[in-house]
Amino acid sequence: MVPLADIFLHENVDPPRVERLIKRLEVDGRLSNPPIVMPIDQRYVVLDGATRVTALKEMGYPHVIVQVVSVEDGLELLTWSHFIRQLPSAQMLKMLTDLSEISLVEAPSGSTTLHGNELCYLQTVEGQVFLVQPKPNVKPTTALHALTEAYINTGYMTRTLSNNFEWLQQKYPDITLLIDFPKYTIPQVLQVAQSGQRLPAGITRFIIPGRVLRVNADLAYLKSARPLEEKQSWLADLLMDKRDKGRIRYYAEPVYLLDE
Repeated sequence: MVPLADIFLHENVDPPRVERLIKRLEVDGRLSNPPIVMPIDQRYVVLDGATRVTALKEMGYPHVIVQVVSVEDGLELLTWSHFIRQLPSAQMLKMLTDLSEISLVEAPSGSTTLHGNELCYLQTVEGQVFLVQPKPNVKPTTALHALTEAYINTGYMTRTLSNNFEWLQQKYPDITLLIDFPKYTIPQVLQVAQSGQRLPAGITRFIIPGRVLRVNADLAYLKSARPLEEKQSWLADLLMDKRDKGRIRYYAEPVYLLDE
């Protein structure tokens, strides 16, 4: 149990998703899955659960239950790629070329190698490859937000952990454009967060061994003005009660949840 004021984000959130979650929390009256955080400089950066944290802050909650993890726990970081379906690649390229924050440079011989200053590369169904760079005097995170917001707002974007265009084309015959980002590291993400900046939503994918789900904590108690120490004791009693009743189960293997 930690103060919400001590938690900050490493990525942006989607305001409509926050509003939908607020309505759901008001109806459910419970916090099911605690956000995943990492301690840093006596505060906590959210690795997974930015929408939950933002929703609870907007609802005026003083405290929240979190799961604290570290690299030593086996934490891993993957990077999502994005791809566009149905929308013609020429139309998308025209839209991106018109942005004032980025430049598109066609890669020689279709190279997909990223160097130090590229934000990502774009690969079209026609086989063209473009390196995306921030324009002079534009911060990389500012350029990255402009890029992702442009194509996310079209409503034709899908996330994937694969950057193999041929494989994606077999699975999604209507794919027109692939956006592949550098493979970020955990220190890079933490550095961005500590600097007060944020990455766009939907790029980082943290793998959390032993993720805790279905705590189902009473939101009314969380929102109460009771002191943090009293809430810590309440949380400990809640967990011990679940343990004593045999309601805690550990799955060592990867699982699929079909009711999310």
